[in-house]
Parts: sequence; C-alpha cells; structure tokens
Amino acid sequence: MKKNLKLFFAITVAMSVSVTPVAAKPAEGKSNVSASQKETKEKEISSAINETDDAKASSQKTEVNSQANKKTFRNELNEQKKDLQQEKISLNQQLDDLKLKYENLIASGDAEGAKSVLENITALNQQIQDMNAQIKQTINERYMLVKTMYTNEELAEFSNAKELISKMYADAEVLSAGSVTINNNLIKFDTPAYIKNGVTLVPLRAISEALGGEVSWDAETQTVVIKNGDTVVQITANSTTATVNGETVKISAPPTKNCGRTYVPLRFLAEALGFNTEWDSENEQIAISDDVETPVQEESTNDSVSTSDEVASVQG
Repeated sequence: MKKNLKLFFAITVAMSVSVTPVAAKPAEGKSNVSASQKETKEKEISSAINETDDAKASSQKTEVNSQANKKTFRNELNEQKKDLQQEKISLNQQLDDLKLKYENLIASGDAEGAKSVLENITALNQQIQDMNAQIKQTINERYMLVKTMYTNEELAEFSNAKELISKMYADAEVLSAGSVTINNNLIKFDTPAYIKNGVTLVPLRAISEALGGEVSWDAETQTVVIKNGDTVVQITANSTTATVNGETVKISAPPTKNCGRTYVPLRFLAEALGFNTEWDSENEQIAISDDVETPVQEESTNDSVSTSDEVASVQG
C-alpha cells in the first residue's frame, strides 16, 4: 500500500512540474504582446496629436496670410479706383473745356479750327470710355473680394433681402453688397442699402457703428441715440426731423423698418457724424470719408450714399 502511495505521489509531482511551465509560458507571452500594443498605440496617438497641431498651426497661418492678402488687395484696388476716378474727372474737365472751345469756334465761323477741336473731342471721349472700362473692371474685382467676406448663407440672406425690398418698392434702386466704403475700407452689411425718391437709405445701426458711433434705444420716447465723441444725434420713429447736439434738423425721409432693420437717410447721418459722402452714379458706388476737404462729387444730384444694419425697434 505504501509502495502504491509513493508511486502515486511521484507521478503527481512529475505532472505538476511538467504542466506548470507550459501554463506559465502563454501568460508571459500575453503580457509581452499587451505592452507592445500599448506602446504602439501611444506612438500613434502622439503622432496624430502632432499632425493635428501642425495642421491647426498651418491653417491659422494660412488664414492670417489670407486676411493680409485680402487687405493688401483691397487697398490696391481702392487706390487703383481712386486714381482712375481722379483721372476720369480730369478728362471730363478737359472735355468740357474742348466743347466750350468748339462752340466758340463755330460761333466765330472758324470751321477749320472747330474741325480740329472736334477731332480732339472724339479722341478724348474714347479715352473716357476706356477709363470707364478700367473702373468697371476694378469694381468687379472688388466685388469678387467682397464675396469672400460673406458665407454662402449670408450671401443668400442678403440676396433675399435685396429681392424683398425690390418687390416692396418698385421705384427703388437696391444696391449690391460692397457698394459702400468708409475711408477706402470695404464695409460688410447684412441687408442692402437702396435709393428711393432720390434718397439713399441705409440700416441705421450698422452704418452708425461703422462710422464709430455708439447706438442706444430709448423705448419711452421711441428715439434712437447715436453718440460719436462730442456729437449726439437723436432720431425719433416716424419723424422727419432729428436733433444734432440739441439742434433740430429736417431729414429727407423718416426712419423706415425693412428686413428687420431700421433705415435712415445716409447722407444726413454721415454728415451729422462729421463725414463726407461721394456718390458714383455710373457704377453705383458710395464712398464715405472723414477728409477735411469735401471730395469732388461726380453726378451727385440726390441725397446719395449707402450702408446696412440695424437698431432694434426703431430699434431695427
């Protein structure tokens, strides 16, 4: 019996020794694989983070460069248009002088002299037409730049507002985005300016703030108050008068609510805040500036100038 027990015990020990290493080996192998996978995963995550940071930095750099390029391009276009406009004004003045000279020669009976002047008039007219084409091209390039200031959704909303105002006022001329500059800077408005009965109407809050004013609304008196430095302008709903530093001033049209914005005559507000306005009717462009000297106004026969945004109830 003892012999059998000893034999059984020996067999059990032998089996235990032979099985244990086999069982331990896979466990050891599993631990090694897990550590390797973890290390690989950490490297992948670190690499992904670095790539994301690099992409973000690159995107930010691209955006900064893009904005800088837009500003440079905008300034170049503004200067180009300004130079072309001044040259066109000079050519028109020369044309007027030649026409007067031609009329005097005809009146004096100098047919030969009049013929020569007429040839000069024809050549000058061609120059002016070429100048108009260059100005138009510059404006088109500027408009393409303006479009980059809007998202597709904002452009769609602007277009809808433009269409709505056109339907509301059959006699109104609705201006396009980018039609207004302040000191040669393009202004982004979410609703369009429009000309009605010879008066250019613009959204009150946007133009006021673009001109450096602070806008507030007095619900009790239904009055919009615009402050810019020492200047205080007060405009009351449905009124054809306003006050500038306490002095009553007549305005060409009362405040009007359109597309969720309160519109007022642009020339009145710009000049009340110390700015000059210039209307280019041929190209439907409005330039606002704080130059000391009043700019030459070409074909300006109405209260023309433009902009856009709001003041909430007259607020708009």
